[in-house]
Amino acid sequence: MPSTCVFEFDRPNPIYYSGETINGRVVLNTTSNKSVNEVYILFAGEGKVRWEEQRSRTVNGKTQRYTEYFRGTETYLTTRTNVFGEGEFPLGTHTYVFQIPLPLDCPTSCVEKYGKIAYEVSLVVDRSWRFNNEFKQPITVLQSYNLNMYPEMLIPIKNEEIKYFCCWPCSSGPVISTLTIPFGGYAPGQRIHYTLHVDNQSHGYDLHGVEISLIQIYEFKATTPRYKTRKHSNILFEKSESEHVRRLSKRLITASLDIPPVPPSSRNNRIINVSYHIKMAIKTGDCHSDSEIEMPIVIGTIPLAQSAENPTHVAEWIPQTPDTPSGAAADLPPTYDNCKPPSFEEAKHIGDKFIDTDVNEHNRTDDFIPRYPMYTNFAVPTAPPTEDMPGVPLLSLPHNPSAPRYVE
Repeated sequence: MPSTCVFEFDRPNPIYYSGETINGRVVLNTTSNKSVNEVYILFAGEGKVRWEEQRSRTVNGKTQRYTEYFRGTETYLTTRTNVFGEGEFPLGTHTYVFQIPLPLDCPTSCVEKYGKIAYEVSLVVDRSWRFNNEFKQPITVLQSYNLNMYPEMLIPIKNEEIKYFCCWPCSSGPVISTLTIPFGGYAPGQRIHYTLHVDNQSHGYDLHGVEISLIQIYEFKATTPRYKTRKHSNILFEKSESEHVRRLSKRLITASLDIPPVPPSSRNNRIINVSYHIKMAIKTGDCHSDSEIEMPIVIGTIPLAQSAENPTHVAEWIPQTPDTPSGAAADLPPTYDNCKPPSFEEAKHIGDKFIDTDVNEHNRTDDFIPRYPMYTNFAVPTAPPTEDMPGVPLLSLPHNPSAPRYVE
């Protein structure tokens, strides 16, 4: 009969902030004795990037095509705890408790087409003269980004575009577009309320509508065979307004964009960085290019108190930040003991997933999708944890379902 393995954690979902300690246990059931070199619990956190590009070169007058592979790896944490030494590993149920402290600088879990930042707890049975039995459970790690610790986020953002229509032999007046949002930072689940003022001073051109988008940009950095970067963008939210702005007229457009569950903006220079911006395009029609405005914004893990939809209940949702040295406060894990925690939802808008070809296909966890906090109107609490054993409330999770659940 095959062996089975279950991972149990001290919270309903294995989601932890940098600086917290992961508490849990692993329960291994074996139906026969095994000759092993050792049995150990491994926790690994690392970032990986990989992509390929087609190249061509001329050899002896002939053009040859080949593929160049770009790679990069960054390690954040590796811990290994032996739970059984060399010898005969007996059949039965074996329970091992683990505690894994996460450093404050662990970047947030994410997955994209050309790379991922991932954290996994594994139980490895290193068997003599046979393939290892390896059971994995990926988890989500979040680096806290408390927007309330950055006063500059309270400053409204405004950007202006002036476009002239110049077609020989005549020219026209400008179109002046001004986009304004009330804050510089938001958290997933919130709405970005924006105002667009369009002043069409042209004499002969009507404007045919507005498109506004929230865009996510990933930057991947490879170090092999040489240093190179690659970017990939996703449109998270897109809205079209059919408002026409006729010549020599003005229009004020107010609307909002919803922020889906996404990782926070990157603050440190890592192998994978993520940023966000709002893009507005006014459709000019005819032979003219659209008038465009791009505006960077910050996505955090804890929203600004001033940005709440219902300010009277802010204290119920915004956690207190402990006193810390200057510059470190926003990195500490939030404490929701005296307020409601956000909900956590799987990341959206993930297209092709990164395939970790360095790992045996039977032990990959490429189907795992990280979860991110959602402050939908500051009003969606998570379910309370269930008690399992004194001092450590645990929830059972089988090892990664994308890998075989049973091994011989």
